[in-house]
Amino acid sequence: MFKFKRPLSLSIKLWIAMTLLILTVLGGLGLTITWLFGDFYLQQKLDALRTEATDIATQIAPLPDWPQRLATAQTAKLTSGTQLVILDATGDPLAVMGATFGNGPRGGLGWGGMGGPMGGWGRVSKPTDFFSAENLLQVLSGHTLSIKALPTNGNGQTMLIAAAPIGSNAVSGVVLLGSSTVPIQESINTFRRLILYASLLAIALATLVSLILARQMTRPLGLMQRAAKRMAEGDFNPIVGVTSRDELGELAFTLNSMGESLRNHVTWLSEEKNLLEGIVEGISDAVIMLGPEGELVYANDPAQALWTEDERERLGRKEEVLAFLQKLVAKKRREDGVTPGEGAGIEESNAEVETLTLGTQILQVGVASLADSGGVRGNVFVLRDVTASLRAEKERRDFLASVTHELRTPLHLIQGYLEAIQDGVIPPEEEGEHINLVLDESKRLARLVQSLQEINRLEQKLALQWTTLSLSEFMQDLNQRFQGKASDLGVQLRILPGTGEIEADRDRLLQVFINLIDNALRHTPSGQAIMVEATNREDNVRFMVRDEGEGIPTDALRHIFERFYRVDKARSRKEGGMGLGLAIVKQIVEAHGGTVKVESEVGKGTIFWVEIPHSNRTAT
Repeated sequence: MFKFKRPLSLSIKLWIAMTLLILTVLGGLGLTITWLFGDFYLQQKLDALRTEATDIATQIAPLPDWPQRLATAQTAKLTSGTQLVILDATGDPLAVMGATFGNGPRGGLGWGGMGGPMGGWGRVSKPTDFFSAENLLQVLSGHTLSIKALPTNGNGQTMLIAAAPIGSNAVSGVVLLGSSTVPIQESINTFRRLILYASLLAIALATLVSLILARQMTRPLGLMQRAAKRMAEGDFNPIVGVTSRDELGELAFTLNSMGESLRNHVTWLSEEKNLLEGIVEGISDAVIMLGPEGELVYANDPAQALWTEDERERLGRKEEVLAFLQKLVAKKRREDGVTPGEGAGIEESNAEVETLTLGTQILQVGVASLADSGGVRGNVFVLRDVTASLRAEKERRDFLASVTHELRTPLHLIQGYLEAIQDGVIPPEEEGEHINLVLDESKRLARLVQSLQEINRLEQKLALQWTTLSLSEFMQDLNQRFQGKASDLGVQLRILPGTGEIEADRDRLLQVFINLIDNALRHTPSGQAIMVEATNREDNVRFMVRDEGEGIPTDALRHIFERFYRVDKARSRKEGGMGLGLAIVKQIVEAHGGTVKVESEVGKGTIFWVEIPHSNRTAT
């Protein structure tokens, strides 16, 4: 008996039984068919030889003499592997044609081969070797024979013999045909091999079909077994394909009910987990979790952005953040007097908010401990970037201080002059001069208020009045506006003609270059030059305003576009400047979807670059 390391399944047992049955049936059937075919094919060959011998005898019998008969017999088409012998009434061979057989080389067509019509038989077998005297007498008596005969000496292979009489009333000779049984036996063997191969193929197909049937019969059990494994792995899809109402069907229904219940519970837990993950990933604050030993367990995308740039880690930044958080945990434990093995649940820190400075970033850090019955599992930190809010607060205070200062100075002057006039301190002949000073200061206040309103409108992104500008006409307009003033100041102003067109708000764009060129004229000494040009590029138009003035210090360049920022405060106030012009320039250019940059070197001059897209109506 065969022994298997593991029990055979029910489907395998059914398959083995059905396979054995099929082997028995097909094996017996194949043997029977092979035996029947051998006899049938041999008899069919004998019948064919008999018919062929009769046809030849009938064809040559009417001819008057033997030469004509032999000539006609020579034209007969013999079946491959067949030898024809013409015998006279005494049994002597008159002619031999067709194949020869024996232990020597096969073949040899002609009338006997070597040395004449009947010469050269040697060891070659002939039909006459199998044709006995009794057979000759039987044919001469008018009968046609077809037999499987042994050589007359009793040794050698068998041959199929067919003999027909020449003539009907008076038999004058015999047509004798012989065919070796070797080709027939080979054909039978070939057929047997085909039967064997077909039987093997049939057995293989039947085995496959029996395996399919066996599996089909045991399929419900297999489905439930795999379903149970899937449930153990977390897949709670129902069992599909078991429709019977027997015990197996009831078992499948019970498993489906259990899987549905488990899936509902797991889905609820997964939704809760996804909700928490979505909240953590969705907030803009950095969330970091450290393990009980201070190791990094989790960090959301904003947290990872603290120490990565372009998907590459900044050198030392991650270690700096983790070291700060670990120190914060140690400090919290000392303040709370809690060891890592105490507490349960989530405990929030009541200490004052800590701050972490990373380069130019300022982060507020909050911490909460995660604990269960086994002790502290870790600490969760929330790092909020307050850099922008602190900067905005500083800008607001600076803005209020600047506005207050800018308003207080002219108001004090106005108040002082008016009180002096009212009290009669100023002589009557000088009152007109002081009233003009009051008027100048009030105009300065009006310009200040107008500039503030302009900045407010630009910050609210009011709609621009888009139009198509010809650069040639625009540059010509600038030239006409400033050539007179430049000549009065002794400054050489070159405004080069532009080419092409651009979509922009004409008045706003004109305001940009009025501010830039006016600043250049005020800061360029007499005898120096200012050049303005517009270059039409593939994506935008690039304007350049270059002067040979006093230049801007390097430390002031990054503040040059801030509101109320002035490089030389005393000179700007004397000339009526309020530090709002370049801030307005930047906001107008950005409203057009463009950029403004500045390059400067003290003592050599300043270059302002303004780039405006050809078409950017969606910028506002």
